[in-house]
Amino acid sequence: MEVVTLKYFNIISYDVVIDKISAYITSKFARKGEEVVNNNLKAITDALNYVSEVVIDDKDTYDIKINTNSLFDMMTKRCGNDLPVSSFYDKVSGIFEPSTSCLEKRGMSDIIPKYISSNCIKCNMCSLYCPHGVIRPFILNEEEYNKASESIKNNTTEIMVNGEKYYYMIAISAKNCTGCGVCINTCLAKEKALIPCTLNEEEINNKQEEFDYLLKNIKNKNLFNKDTVKGSRFEKPCFEYSGACAGCGETAYIKLLTQLFGHELIISNATGCSSIYGGSAPITPYSIPWANSLFEDNAEYGLGIYLGINKIRNRIAQIMQDNLDSDNKNLYLTWLQNKDDYEITKEVYNELKDKNIPKELLDLKEYITVPSVWAIGGDGWAYDIGFSGIDHVLASSENINILVLDSQVYSNTGGQASKASPKGAIASFASNGKKEIDKDLARIALTYPNAYVAQVSLGANPVQTIKAFNEAKKHHGPSIIIAYTPCISHGIAGGMINSVAMEKEAVLCGFYPIFRRNPDTKEFVLDYKNPNFDLYEEFLNKQTRFKMLYTINKDKADDLIKQNKENAI
Repeated sequence: MEVVTLKYFNIISYDVVIDKISAYITSKFARKGEEVVNNNLKAITDALNYVSEVVIDDKDTYDIKINTNSLFDMMTKRCGNDLPVSSFYDKVSGIFEPSTSCLEKRGMSDIIPKYISSNCIKCNMCSLYCPHGVIRPFILNEEEYNKASESIKNNTTEIMVNGEKYYYMIAISAKNCTGCGVCINTCLAKEKALIPCTLNEEEINNKQEEFDYLLKNIKNKNLFNKDTVKGSRFEKPCFEYSGACAGCGETAYIKLLTQLFGHELIISNATGCSSIYGGSAPITPYSIPWANSLFEDNAEYGLGIYLGINKIRNRIAQIMQDNLDSDNKNLYLTWLQNKDDYEITKEVYNELKDKNIPKELLDLKEYITVPSVWAIGGDGWAYDIGFSGIDHVLASSENINILVLDSQVYSNTGGQASKASPKGAIASFASNGKKEIDKDLARIALTYPNAYVAQVSLGANPVQTIKAFNEAKKHHGPSIIIAYTPCISHGIAGGMINSVAMEKEAVLCGFYPIFRRNPDTKEFVLDYKNPNFDLYEEFLNKQTRFKMLYTINKDKADDLIKQNKENAI
């Protein structure tokens, strides 16, 4: 856009400035590699080659219809300044409607995966790894199948479960797909069941209608164990269609967390990538309670949420104890004896809804069901600016969980080095390769005997990731899970379509060990085989952050990479 403006608006002589722009591009992107430099230079010529004149007349103008009664419509159409103060009367607490990302339907990609049902092995891996929650498996019974459209019927295959016939299919929310290709890359079928396909607007609309129909009319039949890769995929995520980068390594973890625990969850979120795609008003991909305070205080914020809820629930316990002579005695006793069990407390909540209960208990009824509180954020928060808060939580005996999305760099603010950045990695503030060793947050956490500690990598071992989430939640005390999350800042060869492959290779070569330490069972489990350190340099060289070290800092490159590997060994 810059060169088009300079070329056609006569702001300055284009011939004078183009050489300077080219030199600036070469200088700016040098550390990202020759390919990135050449692509940016090529963008200049391509931009000019594709410019065409559009003549606009009255027939091409139209008024955008905006529902002025809708805060969502006004804000998403960038008309927020026209809203009167009265529009925010019901938002004084800062609470916005949940799950509004599904209203956007951005339609950003004309290339989306095409599902070939005859090739599908029904592993559900595509849905597990989809960063944006746009690929979902559905199982239809005979009645649902007969009511479905012909296009849906043509994309199903028969399956037998417990002696009964059902119809299985994968559906894609075409207008929410970013076209990242992760699903295609991770399809396990011998002949791919997902292939890239260019669709026109009508075809995209038809695919979206199919998806919306299935989402509305087909419910999870709980035919498979929810705590498995396959079974968890049929759970509707409480985090979907986020605005994260195409192929993001972070979001699949959050989506999985919500599919395992659903409306049990309350999330406090550190500022960073996860807060931007998690809640940019009025858009949020969450349909569960989610809040963001600051960058530096998220662990304390999550702990405060937990302690506040706990205080209220202790008051509920006292109210029930004082009213054991009422008709609700059995329900009160059931709750008092199982107040930390989600399913039982939810049952009690449902039973008490239609009962005559004390007014104070009625006012506190939303706290009858026990929640699972999780503090989520990136490594900039966990390793650096919010580390003292995490240390405070781990040193406590409180039942709060921490999920660290470890991209090993300050992703949201431009790719600056963090204490999680490995030795030799090139990043802002480490332009010649980071000279210091990365902080071992997991090892620090392991010094607290009451803390559940795990490192996970979804692409390497999804079963282990599910186990870690479940064990952390069940542990009645602090827990921390550190998850390896490839990022666009890493400069992965081939692009973010290979993010899941990098999660696998990181563990295979010994770069990122995965394990679980559970205080409840007194076990420390390594969840991977002996790493193949012969593949270590190959793994590093698939990332610009390491590969460019040999261009930018030739003299020190070998030493830094050697020390990086020695640290891993």
